Amino acid sequence: MKIEIEVPPEATKTSILEELACAMFQKDALSFGQARELAGLGFFEFQKALADRQISRYTHEMLAEDMKYVRGE
Repeated sequence: MKIEIEVPPEATKTSILEELACAMFQKDALSFGQARELAGLGFFEFQKALADRQISRYTHEMLAEDMKYVRGE
């Protein structure tokens, strides 16, 4: 698996960990909770970090399964 991230020159250790966590989550290398812990962010803060990078927390398959559950299927 190859993960590439751009690190701006002004990056801090915290921002590098956040970028790495988001990239690893996007590649399914870490779960949401694992990536959140790596980034050192709370639940909503990490969710916002993903949204800022246009990374969906859910796959289409996960959403389809959730919709089946909601419909009682």
